[in-house]
Amino acid sequence: MVDKIPSIRCQTCASRKKSVFCDLGEEHFKELDDAKVFNHYKPKQFIFYGGNQPCGVYCVFSGKVKIFKTDPEGHQQIVRLAGPGDILGYRSLLACEPYAANAEALEEVSACFIDRRTFNHILETHPVTTFRILSSLAQDLGKAELQVINLAHKNVRERFAELLLILKKKYGEKSSKGIRLKIALTREELAELIGTTQESVIRLITEFKNDGLVAVERRDIFLLDIPKLVKTANLPE
Repeated sequence: MVDKIPSIRCQTCASRKKSVFCDLGEEHFKELDDAKVFNHYKPKQFIFYGGNQPCGVYCVFSGKVKIFKTDPEGHQQIVRLAGPGDILGYRSLLACEPYAANAEALEEVSACFIDRRTFNHILETHPVTTFRILSSLAQDLGKAELQVINLAHKNVRERFAELLLILKKKYGEKSSKGIRLKIALTREELAELIGTTQESVIRLITEFKNDGLVAVERRDIFLLDIPKLVKTANLPE
């Protein structure tokens, strides 16, 4: 069960500029404020489960969420990571299908739940937001296709280097030790992001440290040589 905390107005929300709702007017923001439920999730707490029917969408205010699938043997594959401003569950809602994956808080997460009726009315009456939703769907599809291609054509070393560069783009922060990834992922979660084993990721981290690509302090990863990471990932420079 989630912990409810006092709501924050959509128009003054710190994550609004990152959201598909960023261009709404005062009337639509009031509609969201009147309808939404603002909840707090603890680390490892599920926001929704795969197989359940969606009743609305979730807009992340703070914290990070992993969206993942589990195969019959219990192995997890992380589909994507979400953070402030991202919305969750919209594809299943629009397709009138059960959730295809689970959403779990990686850390303390606050998120707004917006019911189906309100969400659909926003899309029907605000074309710019509809376009942003379509753009998000297209980007997610592109990322999913790239993930399939990488699993088929890239070795695990290349996939791990590319993952670090993707995390840098979204969570990278300059520091005196290099570019710090502001996301605390376990070795198991890193493995789930590239479709390999925890043991392989531990070995790769050691190799990358020895090659001067990264430095590690506990769960913090610092990227030391971006050009060399790009080359290792077999990406165009």
